[in-house]
Parts: sequence; structure tokens; C-alpha cells
Amino acid sequence: MLAGGCALVTATACAQTYRFASGGGAKPVAGIEPTIGVQEVLTDNVNLAPSDSKEGDLVTVLIPGLRLNEKSARASLTGTVNLAILLYARTGGQNNQVLPDANLIGNVEALEKFLYIEGAVAVQQTYFNPFGAQPVGLASATANRYQAASYRASPYIKGPDKNEIKYELRDDNIWTNLNGAPAQATRAYTNKLVGKVSQDPTPLGWSAEFERTSDQFGDQRPLVTELGRLRIPAQLDPQLRVSAIGGYENDRYTFIRPRGPIYGGGADWHPSRTMTVKGNWEHRFFGASYDFDFDARTRLSTWSVKASRNITSYPQQLASLPAGVDVQSILNQVLLSRIPDQTERQSVINQIISGAGLPASLSSPLTLYAEQVYLQEQESATAGILGARNELLFTVFRTRTQPIEGAGVPLPPALGAFNSNTQRGANVVFDHALAPTVSFNVNALYMQTTANAPFTGNTRQRSITGALVSQLSPKLIVQAGARYQMQSSDVASGYREAALFAGLLYLLR
Repeated sequence: MLAGGCALVTATACAQTYRFASGGGAKPVAGIEPTIGVQEVLTDNVNLAPSDSKEGDLVTVLIPGLRLNEKSARASLTGTVNLAILLYARTGGQNNQVLPDANLIGNVEALEKFLYIEGAVAVQQTYFNPFGAQPVGLASATANRYQAASYRASPYIKGPDKNEIKYELRDDNIWTNLNGAPAQATRAYTNKLVGKVSQDPTPLGWSAEFERTSDQFGDQRPLVTELGRLRIPAQLDPQLRVSAIGGYENDRYTFIRPRGPIYGGGADWHPSRTMTVKGNWEHRFFGASYDFDFDARTRLSTWSVKASRNITSYPQQLASLPAGVDVQSILNQVLLSRIPDQTERQSVINQIISGAGLPASLSSPLTLYAEQVYLQEQESATAGILGARNELLFTVFRTRTQPIEGAGVPLPPALGAFNSNTQRGANVVFDHALAPTVSFNVNALYMQTTANAPFTGNTRQRSITGALVSQLSPKLIVQAGARYQMQSSDVASGYREAALFAGLLYLLR
């Protein structure tokens, strides 16, 4: 993460730069691509303290990194690795640190068209208390920050797509380790076994599904969720498929053992090549469970609305990173019709993100650590618009989280709001191209966390960042800007911070 704020260089400019850098041959970057970033941040409140005790500092951030895109006939490895080295001129004794960030995924076809092994590593810097400080950049020091690492190994088998009867069996093994969090929150292991046998509708089909998830925190007994479903899909026309769902669940939690029938239905509608509407609704032991997904795109924009209600756990959420709205996915949808070739399009997306210091994801609710299964309701809407000179990335979200009673070791009443709260917010990134390789951008963020009854507590966080970004050469990007952030809360310390920053990113390819 180079930028103190977000920017977005125009897709047209980046595409031209990319083709020029490739000698006109449009040869996409592959393999291992090293990068090095340097940023200087001058802040008037380095520790995000209240106004009467704040302290200024000059922070140097060194960020060596790698972008990987290795592919062969039967194996692949893609992702990024960054290492932020923070050096503080005045408060180095208490604040100097090294903060890694990684997001890698690899796949090996062990037995041709039958056995596969997928692995993933996700390391991020996140925050423990949703009511505490969640600063815009890494240069702001806070005791609320900790490191979360998730490692996943997933062997699976699946039948060839051409067969009339399809099958798939997948075994996800997820190890979660926390560093810098409270002592009692250190490690977890999740095993998720999913099996499916199905036949496509012609016009009727069928699908038999089994799912078993086991979450184990430390030395506690596992929290087990077991589901079995029979799904009957019907292809009403080439664009519309509907399905009926029936099944049974048998769960084993710390103090309760919910079990009972599952029933519901779903639909999948593709009214055009550029629009998809799909959703499912089920009755479960906790009431309604649903997921809804709307996606539409034009030549210049992409739009999406998502909503869901289901049970989950901290390791499952962490393993599904990135947690926020994936910026690469937004850009991929917008550029899909402009650049049909997938490999070339990915290279252009990489340059857009590098050229602007754009984060991997837009702002999202904080993933809450809890040693239990909890019920989560999520709604979000996203828009991505790329014009000739102006670009917009926009997201709004709301997430309500509450523990399943008896589904783990509850927190004491004084800490109950930590994992029973509602988070909502909005993030807007606007960019204006001043020249083919120079842009000015503004990033505005609002987040609010409110405790669910009977708990009390409310925190509001706001920030705005402006930056000038220039791509001086295909390998060198520089930027400079300013930011302002503030927090007000009735359960945590409030703060205000203003900062200036300047930095560069060099691509070592």
C-alpha cells in the first residue's frame, strides 16, 4: 500500500502506456514482478490521541513487494506480497515495526481432469475492536491493529464437465493465526467438507449436496454445522432457471444442538449478456437464510447489489479475503468489452492499480473476531464508472452481526458489543485525468459502528484524502497529497489527524 489516499488513472491512458512499454506487441507481464515503494508521511497526531495529548511525527514507509503471475499447463500461482517497513523519526522506540501483507492463491492439477490441490495464503493488518481506531493508512500507530494470517489447503476432485452426471468433492482446511491480538485470541482451525452430485436440467435436473463445517478455537471442542440438501432445478427458458430446495441440518454447538428441516427455493436469471440476477431463500433453524446478487455492466460502467443472511465464523470470513469490494473485479467488469483478451486485460488492470496506488479493495465492515458461530446480515451496493477523463468507484454497505446463543463461549457483558453490532458506511473514490499520465483524485470515507441492543455504544469515523498521481515512465509512479481523518465515540477515545504525504512506486521489471 503506497498511497495515503486512492487514485485512478484513466483506463485509456494506462492501456496506451502498457502497449508502448511492450513495444507495440501487447505482451502481458507474467512471472514474478518485483516492486519497491517509498512514502514520507508528516502527521500532527501519530498515535491518534485526543487533542490535548497528540504528538506529531515524520514517518518513512518502505514497501518492497512482489506481484506473481506464474502459470503452466497444470499449475498456477498468482497474487501479491508486500512488506511495509515503518520508521518513525520521533516515536521510533515505541512505533517502529514491520507489517506484512500477502494474498496468494495457487492450484495444481495432480491427476489430469480429476484431482486438484488448491492453496491460499492471506496475511493482513486489521483491527480488533470495531469501536476503536481504524486509520486510513499504516503510518498512523494504534494499539487496535493486529496481524491476521489465514492458510488454506484444499484438495478436491471433480468429474469432467462433458459427463451427464457431474460430481465434486472438496475438503477445505483453514489454519488461522493472530499476532498482536489479545492473548486469548491466537489460533483456530476450520475444516469444511463439501460434496455434490448433479445433473443439469433438460428441462428438469437434480442435485444432491452435503456440507460439513467444523470450527475449532484453541483447545475448545469443535463447533459443527452439518447440512444435506436436495435441489431440483427447472430450466424454464434459456435465460431463466428456478429451483426447489429441501433438506435437513444437524448442528453441534457448545450449549445447543439445533436440528431440523431445510426448505426453500432459488432463481437464476440472465436477461442479457451483461446482466445477471440470482438468489436463494431457505428456512433454517435461525429463521430466514438468503443470498441475492445483481450484476450489470455497460461499456463504461459496472453495477452490483448484494444481500445475504447466514451463519458464519471468523476463520471462514478471513479465508475469503479480500473482505471488501474487490477493485480488480470492478475494473475487470468495466474493461471486459474494451479488452476481450483476459491476460492483456489483467496487465492493464495491474497498471491502473499501480499507477494510482489503488488498494486491493474498497472499504468494508470489519471482520469481527469471536470464538463462536454468529449470524450475519449483509447488504452492499457498488458502482464502477470509467469515462474518458473522469472515473468513479463507489460503495455503500451495512452489516449486522450477532452471536448465535449457545454457539460458543460468550463474551462478558462489558465486551458483548464487540461482536454484537451493526456496521454501515460509504466509500467514494473520484479521479480526474489532468493529462494522459497525471491525475487528481479524492477519496472520501464514512463508517459507523453501533452496538445492538441491549448493549450500547456508537463510533463514527470520517476521512478525506486528495492526491496528485503521475506516471513518469512505465516503471515509475510518483504521488503527493494530504488527508484529514477524525473519530468520535461514546465508548472509545476520539481523535483528529491531518497529514501530508509524498511517495513513489518503482516497478523492477
